[in-house]
Amino acid sequence: MVMNMLHDRQSGNCAGRYGQSLVGYSVLMVVVVAALLSMQVYMKRGMMGKLRAVADSVGGQYGPKETTANFTQTSHADTTTTSDLLRDVPVTPDLNIDVIRTTTTINDSHINRTGSESVGPLKKDLWE
Repeated sequence: MVMNMLHDRQSGNCAGRYGQSLVGYSVLMVVVVAALLSMQVYMKRGMMGKLRAVADSVGGQYGPKETTANFTQTSHADTTTTSDLLRDVPVTPDLNIDVIRTTTTINDSHINRTGSESVGPLKKDLWE
């Protein structure tokens, strides 16, 4: 039995299989790391795009004493409101009340904003 183990070690069968699996794991790790590094660029671009969209939705730039704005905003809404009177609605076993149920449906709504805004140069003492 000892001779068989020595023979296997000398022929390289056990060591060869271990070396092959080690090389296989190493290649797999290199492929995974390369895939993560290549995806990093796209993930950064996606996150920066979302951050830019959020920043743009907040509004324009503003500097106190340096911002001038002239805007006209008009709103239009088409709504329908209905009310129903419900009589003797039980609240507790010995108490009934009348309830008015109101439902408001917004059929159409839009806001138009027109105008201009300008921001002057940012000065160091502006925020002090």
